[in-house]
Amino acid sequence: LFDFDIEVKPIVETLVGKRIEQALIEVAEEEELAEIREQQREYEEIRNAELIELQRLEEQERRLRAEKDRRMKQAQEAVRSEQDVAQKIAARAFAKAYLQDLVPSVFNNLRENGYFYDPVEHEIETSFMPWLMDRTMTQVNQLVLGRTILDSIIRDVVNQRIDNYEKLAEALIQVVEGGVDMGTSTGDVLHDLEQNIEQPESGTGELIVTMENNTNDGVETNALLSDEAVDEREEDPTNADEDAGGEQ
Repeated sequence: LFDFDIEVKPIVETLVGKRIEQALIEVAEEEELAEIREQQREYEEIRNAELIELQRLEEQERRLRAEKDRRMKQAQEAVRSEQDVAQKIAARAFAKAYLQDLVPSVFNNLRENGYFYDPVEHEIETSFMPWLMDRTMTQVNQLVLGRTILDSIIRDVVNQRIDNYEKLAEALIQVVEGGVDMGTSTGDVLHDLEQNIEQPESGTGELIVTMENNTNDGVETNALLSDEAVDEREEDPTNADEDAGGEQ
């Protein structure tokens, strides 16, 4: 009923066919996997190449951007430097024009205020001139004092002489009117009056000369002139008598 050789043949053919088909499928799958791996490798190579190119382009772009920024900064620095130079030149020109008149005026003001001075002139103004003024004022005060004293003495002498001349005139009037009592002559009376006049005048002249010798030459000259005036008036007592007689 069951013939193995006959019955087994289709089963074996089926099994062998299935096996061959499975083997072919596996081979096809392996080839497909290999092809897929190859495609993946190629894709990865392409992707890596594209990444490398992208990185190169990015690096190039970065370098270009950095170069652009550097050039822009250099241009800005150059423009800024030119502006600074122009501003400095303008400021220097303005300062030069402004200081052209300012510096002389400042130095003149400092010189007028005494910051710049000649040492010799400064020494003369601060030391010598005050000393000279003090000495001059001292001499002037001495002269004024001497002249004041001299004027006072001359005034006293003149007043005393006027009094003496008045006394002489009164005595002459008495002589002319009634004579002198007790036998005194007219000549004796006149002689006594002249002696009274001459004695204080000579003492006064000596006092004037002594005082003026202690001051200076200018005052001594005034004293000598005063003595000469007194001597001239003393030289001719008859003139005084004549004057007194004229007054009578």
